[in-house]
Amino acid sequence: MTPCHLICVLFLPLLVASGAPWQDHSDEDSIDDEEAIMEKRWQNGYEQWRIRCEKFEGEINQTTLVSTRIAGGNLAARGMFPHQVGLVIQLSAGVLIKCGGSLITSQFVVTAAHCLIDGIGAKIYLGATRFADPEDAAEELVVTHRDFIIHPEYLGFGGYNDLALIRLPRRVTLSERVKTIEMAGDFMHQSFLEGQLVTLSGWGSLGDSGKNDTRDLYYLDVEVIDQERCMCYFLPGLVSQKRHLCTDGSRGRGACNGDSGGPVVVLFQNTSYLVGVTSFGSAGGCELGAPTVYARITAYLPWIRQQTDQLNAINA
Repeated sequence: MTPCHLICVLFLPLLVASGAPWQDHSDEDSIDDEEAIMEKRWQNGYEQWRIRCEKFEGEINQTTLVSTRIAGGNLAARGMFPHQVGLVIQLSAGVLIKCGGSLITSQFVVTAAHCLIDGIGAKIYLGATRFADPEDAAEELVVTHRDFIIHPEYLGFGGYNDLALIRLPRRVTLSERVKTIEMAGDFMHQSFLEGQLVTLSGWGSLGDSGKNDTRDLYYLDVEVIDQERCMCYFLPGLVSQKRHLCTDGSRGRGACNGDSGGPVVVLFQNTSYLVGVTSFGSAGGCELGAPTVYARITAYLPWIRQQTDQLNAINA
């Protein structure tokens, strides 16, 4: 298996303008040595990963296209996902982007950090099945970047620690259409979830074609897959054993553009639990059969509780 066969996530670095190049020839030898060491370490890590993933090569190279992805999902009825939140985020450049989120308390929404990292404000729609439709939503709220709480270890790119909270300006009114969702229990680790069906939902594209955009809420039941299989779909280091959760993408079923930040939920003893937040998939497209990768909620429970408890203490 070579990198050309991989289904990869593409993260582009920012270009930084600079003046005249800085030169210090006295340090060039030590820099060359360090670069050689780093290159050797990467090569050794890649070789170990390549050998480990050979058994999945045939499966990973089967990239037959299908027609749709949530993509491959079903139209949601009103009130089916009362925790689902729609986000219209304004970036500093003035561009508007679409993401999802989940209401975890009456005053906090959890979403993906990459949705908010360059945001200056957002409109939040609760209890809606039509995206960004004030007449369809139970509530519409406006927040600014001061209400964004991005995980402190998110680097601004990539899928590690891709988690954020939005503090709402007030406690929302809970109803049949607007409800909080229970956070994953500490016991909902990989061995508990692997092989189980979970439900993801969102207003993202229904496929790779631009004609597949929708304003309607869709959902999909998919299976949680083992981490080794998921890690082998992507370049070494992109998927974390501890921080990520993956669902099966075969037959082109999974999240797509616009679903970022949305929930993946497991039903346990007649209660829905939030187990993941949609983070990333294949850079090649939504319909290639790659897994969808989520920030694993159990890895961030202490941080989430700390942030939400701080507000509760202030309001007490």
